[in-house]
Amino acid sequence: MKTCRILLILFFATLLLSSCKKTLEVNAQWKDVTVVFGLLDQTEDIHYVKITKAFLGPGNALQFAQVYDSSNYPNPLLVTMDEFNGSTFLRTIVLYDTLITNKDTGIFYSPDQRVYCTHARLAPDLTYHLYIKDAVPGQFVEGKTTLIGDFDIDRPTIFTRASFQAGKSSEVKWTSAKAGKRYQVNIRIRYAEATIGVPNSTVIKSLDWLAISNIRSLSDKGGQNMDYFVSGDAFFIFMGTHIAVNPNVTRALRDCDYIFTVGSEDLSTYMDVTEPSMTIVQEKPAFTDIINGIGLFSARVVKSVDTLRFSDFTIAEIKTNQYTKDLGF
Repeated sequence: MKTCRILLILFFATLLLSSCKKTLEVNAQWKDVTVVFGLLDQTEDIHYVKITKAFLGPGNALQFAQVYDSSNYPNPLLVTMDEFNGSTFLRTIVLYDTLITNKDTGIFYSPDQRVYCTHARLAPDLTYHLYIKDAVPGQFVEGKTTLIGDFDIDRPTIFTRASFQAGKSSEVKWTSAKAGKRYQVNIRIRYAEATIGVPNSTVIKSLDWLAISNIRSLSDKGGQNMDYFVSGDAFFIFMGTHIAVNPNVTRALRDCDYIFTVGSEDLSTYMDVTEPSMTIVQEKPAFTDIINGIGLFSARVVKSVDTLRFSDFTIAEIKTNQYTKDLGF
């Protein structure tokens, strides 16, 4: 009797196991997800928005990524931006599609990519509502951003010289912009280089030095005093590590630009979320400000103080500093 009971249990267990589905569905049911990326900057002459789609399927995703239709919509979409001053509607801007043919090779299809753009003149402090029709049947994909306001740069000014000395720091001071949250300052350094013994061989070269980065204002209301310092030692170290020693050339410092880039709060958050984790926790929450899609539609602005001559101290020290004395300045 006991033996019969055991056999019955094994029979039903075998029947249940055999009726179970033996395949594991790794991929969820297919769904069209629109991916949007656009940064509006009123100082630019043309404004671009890139619109693609996410994809998922069985097989090698890297192979899918090389197929144009995997991440690109086959037909142009209707893309518009409504311009508002507060709650007052001003106009509708239609973005036209254009094909860029020089996309670098990489994981995704190249060299062609469709983007949407406009030459419309945009204005600071105004709000722009992005609408994408026909990407997802029966609904709009939407985004919204307010453009960053103008801001004052107190130091340096066009009347000062760029001065870097070992053991000292130079001040960079500005006022935070309305709708701005994240700041960085690049210093574009220009120098002349000529081949010894070759007439008319002088060329002007440049280096971009990220001198100040990841600076955040307390809020995006604007008007905050932002006061930071750039190390003189860091200047000479940068020059020494980015210019190769060449006994066949002579060099001379020319001038430099201080380039301020300001990002909105959404852009700042997006950068925080996507930057590599420095802790044991590697997974981060996804961030998007797109409705019915994923991605980023935000704002930045660039303002600069151009063509600052170097101080006599800097011109003299670059010839003797331990990091730059062999560079032919």
